[in-house]
Amino acid sequence: MSCTESVIKNGEAAKPQKGKYIASLDLGTTTIRCFIYNERVEICGKAEQKVTLLYPSSGQVEIDPKELWEKFLQVINGAIANANLNSKDICCLGITTQRATFLTWNRQTGEPLHNFITWKDIRADRLVKDWNASWTLRGLRWSCSLLYGVLREKRYLAASVLKFLNIQVSLRLKWILDNNERVKEQLSKTNLLFGTIDTWLIYKLSGGKVHATDYSNASGTAIYDPFIQDWSPIMTSMLNIPMHILPELRNSDGEWCTCSQDLFGAPIPVTAVISDQGASLFGMCRFRKGDVKITLGTGSFLNVNTGSEAHASINGIYPVHGWKDSEGIIHMAEASSNDNGTIIEWGKKIGLYENAAETSDLASSVKSSNNVYFIPAFKGIQAPVNDTRATSGFLGLSEETTRAHMVRAMLESLAFRVYQMYKTLHEEADYEFSSVRVDGGVSQNDFMMQMIATLTGKTVERPINIDSSALGCAFLAGIGAGIWQSRSQLVPAFKVGKVFNPDMELRPKLLAEMKEWERALKRFTKWL
Repeated sequence: MSCTESVIKNGEAAKPQKGKYIASLDLGTTTIRCFIYNERVEICGKAEQKVTLLYPSSGQVEIDPKELWEKFLQVINGAIANANLNSKDICCLGITTQRATFLTWNRQTGEPLHNFITWKDIRADRLVKDWNASWTLRGLRWSCSLLYGVLREKRYLAASVLKFLNIQVSLRLKWILDNNERVKEQLSKTNLLFGTIDTWLIYKLSGGKVHATDYSNASGTAIYDPFIQDWSPIMTSMLNIPMHILPELRNSDGEWCTCSQDLFGAPIPVTAVISDQGASLFGMCRFRKGDVKITLGTGSFLNVNTGSEAHASINGIYPVHGWKDSEGIIHMAEASSNDNGTIIEWGKKIGLYENAAETSDLASSVKSSNNVYFIPAFKGIQAPVNDTRATSGFLGLSEETTRAHMVRAMLESLAFRVYQMYKTLHEEADYEFSSVRVDGGVSQNDFMMQMIATLTGKTVERPINIDSSALGCAFLAGIGAGIWQSRSQLVPAFKVGKVFNPDMELRPKLLAEMKEWERALKRFTKWL
């Protein structure tokens, strides 16, 4: 399947045939968006809707699959209409989704057996604690430590300190398998299927013919072993997760399925499926080992391209995949902080400011936070602290504290968390990092970007198009459709919007302030 031949002229990326457009669907934690790209990789139409998050009980965060499917169709049709196009003009569709949000459904009827369990859900927290304390897990860590001592293979180094952190989908799936009666019934009849959001969407779009996921989405489940690049026989056996419910593994690009004409008015081929963070790395053309990107959205994600090798961490940094295409598989090391955009929204909610755009100028209006520190831990603190019991709050408030001091402390805390992850990963790596590229809504905050540049000592580049996940998905869909033949052809299409250079004179002072922030952080750990 090919829309056009690949061409490079005057340093520009290859272009699709005139009249052909790429649809890129980006399904995030809070919004679902579709962008239509033209032959110059420019956005010519878009549509979006809010994802409704459900909170049935404390610690439980779900999404209604029926509502999500309806919004999925509406957003794609809306984007096509917004571009003043016909569905016949769409050459291909790419899908990028949040990872670790999953569903189980009836193999025969396709009926969901419960709501989507999102990556923010912590219903399995008790199970996490029990497994971490179990002799089974202690034995696994001891065995892997012994194997690493003998074989010196990195995967055993990582496994020797393995902990089931609550952001992993594996124990949430086990919780569902053990506690949901409808699921247990279908499992006993071998009628059960499991999948992350991308898997379910492809299943629906293919009319139940394709039950598959790509390597990047699979690698975020903790049921998958990135070192062997397959579902983990150890994890599935240990947690009693049947292999037959797991989806087929496929390359991120290629012929996934063709959407029924009834859905969009014309049959549209799906030629790319990729995780949101992998798509973001791809969209920012971070194709070389040591390339760094930071996504600042609902959460913050630090991803480093580790090339052809999985990264073995002892600090809770995950070895995942960016994507797998005809040029091979790209591994990523990933550190994440669950609270980022959520902090910005919270500040608005309690009246510290009217809109997020004010925060940069408000923080810059004072020379310092006046010894006020904020800890961003609504959902605990992730790597390298890894404390689900940590809590949020201000420390150091006085009668001299102003609104500007508090906002500055909040923004500084988000930058400190990013650097905390960056520093940990940099110390674990045996190669140098390149400049940093950023995307996501919070990357529009100039105060934070300048702080990150100074803390890391690296140039920070913010692209013109900060929707890098959608762009990367479109790039990959174009490769899957034969529009482009290689990653290198896409590099000219990436455009930098603004560059932030590190202030090396200010850096020692900023690092000293971070040490004080880390001292404050210790006061907020092991709280809940």
